[in-house]
Amino acid sequence: MSLIAAYEDVKVTRRFREAAGGVGGRTDFMVGEVGVPNLPQVFLAESPPARTIPPHYHDVDEYQVPMSGSGWFGKHRLIIHGVHFARAYTPYGPIAPEKDGLSFLTLRTQAAGPIRMVPEHSETLKRMPNRRPYQGTEAPVFGGPDDVSIRLLSTLKEGGGVTAHAVSLKPNAKAAAPDHSLSKGQFLVVVRGGLVHQGTLHNALTVAFVKPDEPRFQLAAGTEGADVLVLDMPRNAEGAAHKPAQNPKFRVWQCALCAFTYDEAKGMPEEGIAPGTRWEDVPDTWTCPDCAAGKADFEMEVVG
Repeated sequence: MSLIAAYEDVKVTRRFREAAGGVGGRTDFMVGEVGVPNLPQVFLAESPPARTIPPHYHDVDEYQVPMSGSGWFGKHRLIIHGVHFARAYTPYGPIAPEKDGLSFLTLRTQAAGPIRMVPEHSETLKRMPNRRPYQGTEAPVFGGPDDVSIRLLSTLKEGGGVTAHAVSLKPNAKAAAPDHSLSKGQFLVVVRGGLVHQGTLHNALTVAFVKPDEPRFQLAAGTEGADVLVLDMPRNAEGAAHKPAQNPKFRVWQCALCAFTYDEAKGMPEEGIAPGTRWEDVPDTWTCPDCAAGKADFEMEVVG
């Protein structure tokens, strides 16, 4: 039977902790257990403005969805309801809230804790065989003229073999969720409106989890309709991070920790690094936008 939990039902178990600059909180939707698959871990983390979460990684795949506030994920501005996927052993961060704080949902098919990016852990990642680091973010597009709209998040699919959909239902509309039988499990996150499940209306924010061998989840919108993120945890994600084509006059450098690439031909104008800037001319203080690694953690890609 599918697991389902609404914020209105679980918020009484909310745990608060004092943190630098304010009070942070965590609301557990599904607790999970370390090392036990298909026993999901889902929680809403709330960070006050001054609490920055340093770069880290996990030993399981995970999704994260910002729910409120504003902030930065590495050097990328967070998008409310944007879907971020990080493959196991892929470092990311820091996560830095802005003045209004930040809350984000974390979803894993089994429980895991953070592993900080201290030097010894960086070296362990570099030596790990068959590691395929990948992370990506995509903003969902909801809505449409039809009673049911289902849109694939194509950037995540093309970059990391991740299957995620943005589903919109008009009031009282019904549909089966996308097939999940080839996944390690499917999460459904109601970000607007509500779904009726077994006769009960579950309003946003609600999370459901469906195991691979269970029937497809039946989506039934309430009187306000519903916007739902449908996130499949990949069983075997395809390929590694996207490798850009190289201009023979320029080189491409890849982060050995998270697979971010710096293309000399393109530079990074948003950070003041003009197209055509050689790696040697990139400031030594520059850090990886995705995981905050330094230049020493980058390696030149070999063509052919």
